[in-house]
Amino acid sequence: MSEHDVHEAFIRSGSRFELPAFEAALRDWLEGSPDPAMALNNLLRFAGSTVSTASLFNDLLQYPLYGSLLLRLFGSSQYFADVIVREPGLFRWLTASDVLTCPATPQYLAAEVGRIMETFTKPDKRLDAMKRLHRRELLRIGAQDLLGHAGLAAVTLQLSVLADAIIGGALRVAQEQIAGSDPSFAGIPFCVIGLGKLGGNELNYSSDVDVIFVYAEDAEGKGGHSAHEYFNKLAERLVRNLSTATAEGHLYRVDTRLRPESGAGPLAMAAGAMLTYYESRGELWERQMLIKARPVAGALEFGQEFLGRLESFVYPRTLFEHPGASVARIKARIEAVIGTDENVKLMAGGIRDIEFIVQALQLLNGGRLRAARERGTLPAIDSLRDHGFLSSGEATELTSAYTLYRTVEHRLQIMLNTQTHTLPEHSDAFHALARRAGMESGDALRAALDAHLAAVRKIFTQVLTASKENTPFALSALVDGGVDEETAAALLAAHGFREGRRAARNVRLLTAGSGRHGTRQFDARTRDAFRQGADTLFEEVLRTPDPDLTLASLTSVAAAQPDAHLLYRQLADARFRRFLVDICAAGPRFARGLARDPLLMETLASDPDALGSPAAALLPPSRDLAAFKFRQELRAGIRHQLGFSGFDQLTGELSSIASFVVTSLCARTPRDGRRRVPLAIFALGKFGTEELGFDADLDLMFVAGTPEGGGAGEKAEKAAEAIVRGLSAVSTEGRLYDVDVRLRPEGRSAPLVVEAAAYGKYLATRASLWERQSLTRLRFVAGDPTVGNYVTALAARYVYDDPLPAGWTGDIVAMRRKMETRSRTRAAGFLDIKLGPGGMADCEFIAQMIQLKSGGSHPELRGLGTVPVLRSPARSPFEPGEAEQCASAYGMFRRLELLLRTGLEDKGSILPEGEPLDLLARLYDTSSGAALASRVAAAMKRVRGIFLDVAGRLA
Repeated sequence: MSEHDVHEAFIRSGSRFELPAFEAALRDWLEGSPDPAMALNNLLRFAGSTVSTASLFNDLLQYPLYGSLLLRLFGSSQYFADVIVREPGLFRWLTASDVLTCPATPQYLAAEVGRIMETFTKPDKRLDAMKRLHRRELLRIGAQDLLGHAGLAAVTLQLSVLADAIIGGALRVAQEQIAGSDPSFAGIPFCVIGLGKLGGNELNYSSDVDVIFVYAEDAEGKGGHSAHEYFNKLAERLVRNLSTATAEGHLYRVDTRLRPESGAGPLAMAAGAMLTYYESRGELWERQMLIKARPVAGALEFGQEFLGRLESFVYPRTLFEHPGASVARIKARIEAVIGTDENVKLMAGGIRDIEFIVQALQLLNGGRLRAARERGTLPAIDSLRDHGFLSSGEATELTSAYTLYRTVEHRLQIMLNTQTHTLPEHSDAFHALARRAGMESGDALRAALDAHLAAVRKIFTQVLTASKENTPFALSALVDGGVDEETAAALLAAHGFREGRRAARNVRLLTAGSGRHGTRQFDARTRDAFRQGADTLFEEVLRTPDPDLTLASLTSVAAAQPDAHLLYRQLADARFRRFLVDICAAGPRFARGLARDPLLMETLASDPDALGSPAAALLPPSRDLAAFKFRQELRAGIRHQLGFSGFDQLTGELSSIASFVVTSLCARTPRDGRRRVPLAIFALGKFGTEELGFDADLDLMFVAGTPEGGGAGEKAEKAAEAIVRGLSAVSTEGRLYDVDVRLRPEGRSAPLVVEAAAYGKYLATRASLWERQSLTRLRFVAGDPTVGNYVTALAARYVYDDPLPAGWTGDIVAMRRKMETRSRTRAAGFLDIKLGPGGMADCEFIAQMIQLKSGGSHPELRGLGTVPVLRSPARSPFEPGEAEQCASAYGMFRRLELLLRTGLEDKGSILPEGEPLDLLARLYDTSSGAALASRVAAAMKRVRGIFLDVAGRLA
């Protein structure tokens, strides 16, 4: 759009003035406009929207100040230009009275809202009329601002007064909208409390309104309705009235997230409940937020009385922590997460720094000095200066900087009536902003901003002692609160948590308790205890293989404690903190175990050295075996996780626990007269060699009777069945064990109990090679020792003394290949570390073939676990390096199996895909999932080759 277009519009209008006069006036008007091109375009639009273009141009030339005002408005705010183009009569309203010099007062606005309520009866008509009033009064305030008729304080006060009136009107509409739901609550006082810039009477042009809602009592009305239900419905309706857009636009964006429980609680609360919340659980950031709290609509006297009762919370005589440190941490974390370099509100030395300086000093001194309790930032700066908390130079700098920042902020926002604080990047746009803010050029504005930013930041650092933290992660900002969930999630993600939102929720649970849907919320004492060690704790969490896993486990432990305050105090002790973090780093299994048994954690934490001993005292058989197993397995796992035991010791302890349980159940079997049934229980598989892992089956065999043929039968069968039922029983502690009895003679089709007299004949005539191989792991566990010794000797003679059949190694290899088909998957790309080719079973079969071949001449090989056999020098069939390769691979497979159980809670043996594989890798050795899979695949390939070679050598 050019001046030529406007000249043509003037000529076509038929104005009584000559074109040269108009051209001269237009040049003068454009010189005073910050953006002449935008002003020209909007002037042409306005001329096209008026009833009489000639009258418009005649008035502008007859009263040149009108033209100067119009072009300044049109070059400063596209929003104001759109308002005038939409309603041309508003320009005459601006210029035909004292609107440009008289402020919008509360009395005037209340009368205007009252007229709307009298004129219209329908809620939507009333709200639309208020939107027109709101638009008109924004234009008045903006015109006064741009013409210099109102300073910053007057502008922000008028914007706040306008918001008060509009919120009050929308509340009256909401009250009528729900009046029929239960009229018995109409007399209970309800107040809208303004916070932030609204509460401080320093609102922006396009600002959210921060509010909380409070009512006088939580009574019950007619029909069983409660005041809680009624006033929350009222608050919801009010928010909807203010924020819903129609053809007339919307009134205000409403932010209710500063209410108790950081936005998770109800919209409206009874005064007593809200007071209890702040007094018992209120955070320092909430004190900071309530400095500006002000009743803005509804029962104002009730609201003022309520805030008076809160004064002792907002301004306590004594603070446990210097507020400057907390405020500085919050600001530092905001800067770390949000791109604030060109954000006049959040940048270092910007608006938020000034507000935080003032609020920290108010919190520190307001308890003793009422004069420090000013709601507005500029009045508070003056008060703090007058009482010596700020020097004269500091106060002057803060006032000057704040005035410039807010002016720039307003010029940004009135451009399009949007909530923005970001300075433009393009030089032309920055120059136009400078002109709108009263500066000569973009360079001048930049120089002024830079000078103020540096000066304010220096004051911020001095007043709040906000030195840079020397730790990589300062959680205190999140603990103190005041950081929304999105920012918290981004902060946590930036410092190493993969799932920022989940981590933010866990931090909130650690800090505040179980929240809205839980049963317990932490008091201020508990939160303070957590805050004291939060930074150190989270530094250690971040050093674990998977911080997300550790944090989630830590949260579950804390949530289960009967006294979280005590737990958080204990975290100050480095040994206890290391103890807890290491346990949580292992995964959810151990953490959940401690959560289920807080007494155990207290016992272990009070004396960590007690974990140095492998086994706790055995319980009498009458005690709960499921509880015993749960606690002892948890203890064994924690011992291993904390480095008190190696992997072989862990599997040995788990096997001892199982042996104790089997022995206890065996002792409970009924007697046959004066003596027990001569029943013996034998372990096979990993239970037999005492190599049990978590969640392992128990391979058992039952033998009863005497070698001569007496004592077995129905009673022995019933006793064995009772033992299997007891082992398989499920209680509140979970299942004891899964029992596998398929390794008995004749397999699952045979009776559960084998007769001792018949067992020798069976071995001599019908036992297969795979049974002979399985008996290398036979171990007597419980029951009749005579039967136990007899069967043990009988099996040893069969396994180690009888000659091996021809082709026995080939049969074992064939049997091993058949086992591979039992793997849950044989698809390409999947690795089954137990049954897959080259997996654990290959290593175990190698060890068992060595025992079958050499166990007769080398008794020291009998009864050993897989790794000891592989590493034994006795008649070794290995080429150099092969034994160690097998043992090392087997150790890796067993370790991964353990991590699958404890870290991923996966009872299978197949390496997972995607993120679970990456997690497994981090728990194992911090490598990537792909690297771990490649390493496992290579190890399995080597083991399979060694297995086949060893089978050939032993043949």
